[in-house]
Formats: sequence, C-alpha cells, structure tokens
Amino acid sequence: MAGNVSVETKEIPADDIDGGFVAEPRAEVVGVEMDGEAVLLLEGTRELHALNGVGTVIWGLFDGSSTLDEIVADLSEAFRADPEVVRNDVLELARELGRAGLLIGVAREEPAPVPTSPQGLAQGTEVPPFRFPALDGEAVGLEDLRGRRFLLVNWSPRCGYCLRIAPELAELEPGLLEHDVGLVFLTIGGEEENRELVESNGLHSTVLLQDDGQSVVFEGLGTPAAYLIDEAGKVASELALGANEVPVLARQAAGRDGRRRRRGKGRRVS
Repeated sequence: MAGNVSVETKEIPADDIDGGFVAEPRAEVVGVEMDGEAVLLLEGTRELHALNGVGTVIWGLFDGSSTLDEIVADLSEAFRADPEVVRNDVLELARELGRAGLLIGVAREEPAPVPTSPQGLAQGTEVPPFRFPALDGEAVGLEDLRGRRFLLVNWSPRCGYCLRIAPELAELEPGLLEHDVGLVFLTIGGEEENRELVESNGLHSTVLLQDDGQSVVFEGLGTPAAYLIDEAGKVASELALGANEVPVLARQAAGRDGRRRRRGKGRRVS
C-alpha cells in the first residue's frame, strides 16, 4: 500500500513573478488598515511594510485565485486607467512583497544590511605614510610634518560641502596657529582650481595634491573629512566626517568650545 507523498512546492525568486502568477498572502502576515492605507508585518520579523492607497487596493485583490493579469484587467476597467501603467504597478508591488516573504510560493530575500558609519582610524594609531606635491611644487610627506600637531583634512575643490566650510576654516586658521596646530589639506583636483579655492577664501595652509589617487589615510571616505594628528604622527582624534563635524574639530583644535559662533548684525541705536 502506497503512503501519502508530500510534494514540496519550489519557491520562485521575486524577479520571476509575471502576469500569470497567482498572488496569495502567507498565513503569517498580519496587517492593519487605517484611512485606506495598510501596514503589513510578517510574524517573526520586525519589518513593517506600509502601503499607500493604491497598494492597499492591489493587496486586497491578492486572493490566491486571480492571476496578476486578471487583476490588472479588473483594475484598468474599474479605474479607466492605462493597462500598461496598472500592470507595472501590480508587478512591482507583487515582487516587492514577494521579496519581503509576504507571498506564498515566493522566496524571501534577506534585506541588505544597513551600512554603518565609517569608523576611520583609531586614536593612537600611526598615520599611514604619504607624500604629495604642494602647490609650490615641493613634495611634502608625513615625516616632514612631524614635530607639531596638525589638522589633516580630506578635501576637494569640487565638493560643495568643502566650499561651504572653507571660509570658517580660514577664520579659524589664526587660532590654530596660536595653538601650534597646522592645517593640511589632502586634496584632489588640479593645481589651479585648488589655488583659486585657497586664495579666494584667504587660506594660507599646506595644500597637497593627491595626483596619484586618494591617500590611504582617508581610503573609502568622502569629503570633507579630518583627523587631528599629534606631534608623533599619530591620530589624536576621532574621525570628523562631513560639513558639520569637520568645523567642530577645527574649532576645538583652535581653542574654541566647538560650538558655532553665532553671527548677526548689531543694531545701531540712534
């Protein structure tokens, strides 16, 4: 006597969903609808899926008996909408919810990991050696900068955030010098555009042209970014990243409290 044979249905990738697919929610999907919009949750996960009004209507038609093409035809007729536009919306939603594991017969895809913020070089570690030409043509390396502290800034004249903070760094330059802290830019781009940037903002700092590519000091990081480097050529601060953090580090190195100085016009009393 033959026993019962269980046939395991193979799950398809979400990208294989087409017009002939019959969409049916998994039993583990719970949801709530408010003001015509649904929020779905697959039990056992913490991922919420919010649907707008159109998505909520489409989701309600995933009944396990109608193909997506049949759903498209019904929606197009009911709303007098372009069938091709409706089809794109239905397929896109089905594939999105399939990837999330909400549909029977579709393999769930693990969500991509959320990128973490760059950690940078640890404090106290040696700065990787570098040597690049300065604007005057003379090559300058890490060994030439040892003996004093300096703020090392990853820079670009084509970076809007760099242009935004250039005037403040120029304003802080005298304070940095008073505290025996140099200001060194490791920059990409050509000599002329870098020269124009420093001169137009009144900067008098060392500008090193990374003509052979980005220094390993800032490998994988954007601009602007900065470290405070100590007299021995070691990292003396956490990585400052972006147009908010770099000026804070510069103000601290210049002996200010790190907060942006409030500027405003004085009011004359007659």
